[in-house]
Amino acid sequence: MTTTASLADAAVLLAAWEEASAVPACAAGAVLLHRGGLVDDVTQALDLPLATTAALVARLYTQTFGENVEAVVGCPGCGERLEVALPLARLARVADGPVCATVPAADGGRDLVVRCPTSRDLLAAAASADPAEALLARCVTEAGGGPVAPAALDETQRAAVDAAAEELAGAAAALLRTCCPACGHEMGVDVDVPALLWQRIASEVPAVLAEVAELSAAFGWAEGDVLAMSEVRRSAYLRLVRTRP
Repeated sequence: MTTTASLADAAVLLAAWEEASAVPACAAGAVLLHRGGLVDDVTQALDLPLATTAALVARLYTQTFGENVEAVVGCPGCGERLEVALPLARLARVADGPVCATVPAADGGRDLVVRCPTSRDLLAAAASADPAEALLARCVTEAGGGPVAPAALDETQRAAVDAAAEELAGAAAALLRTCCPACGHEMGVDVDVPALLWQRIASEVPAVLAEVAELSAAFGWAEGDVLAMSEVRRSAYLRLVRTRP
């Protein structure tokens, strides 16, 4: 596993932003893990269980931007806008759990095996006419490995499959419990870790691009020359440009 890349580096940040911008949202986490140095390649990241992806992305976020994320959510009880702190450090420490779970058959038939989806599963499902059914067909099999037709599952079986899938999701299904100070309403806030990292990266990029553009215009340097500088040196040149007559 590579450890040389860091999203704290401006060049790595821009490369991660550029590559993640070109893929569907469900694959962005895999791209960021690769660009951030936590997996060797995107193919490997796409095949990680979503629970593992979310935990690793949480680790990448905390390594780069700190342990907590400040988010704004709306209270469903009174509409009040609340600022909440999401403790991603906890999710980053979530150990790898089981990848599969067995749903016992209730009628003497074959047990079902539920597998935690991967980003690749999400990509394939998103390209189908019925993503939910496609995802179920990819991630649920008979105990012997045979395929399962989603339409053949009754409501009880579907409920059991959904419960097993939620248990396997781990950090990918994180929920923050909080209480509205205005009305006292208790609520759960879904934590989409890859989306949080992507939003933070997207918010950092304009400032980096502006610095590159400013120094390139002032000194005629190429983007690569500017990004190769340390943040300290780049800031020193920016102060020079902004204070000279």
